Amino acid sequence: MQALFRIGKGEPPPVPNSLSSDAQDFILKCLQVNPSDQPTAGQLLDHPFVKRPLHAFSGSASPHTNGIRH
Repeated sequence: MQALFRIGKGEPPPVPNSLSSDAQDFILKCLQVNPSDQPTAGQLLDHPFVKRPLHAFSGSASPHTNGIRH
């Protein structure tokens, strides 16, 4: 709930440093409160984090791989 309160006040919640820079940027774009600052769905779908192939993920398992690393 604290994250929702902060977002509503225009303060993004902390984004873990353990995420890639693309993931951090994507999350911060999704959390924009001001409608004029919000990216469109098309812009989000073109973001490098979304465009990255699934096999490029490392670390914990993706829900798309059922715990199997490639």
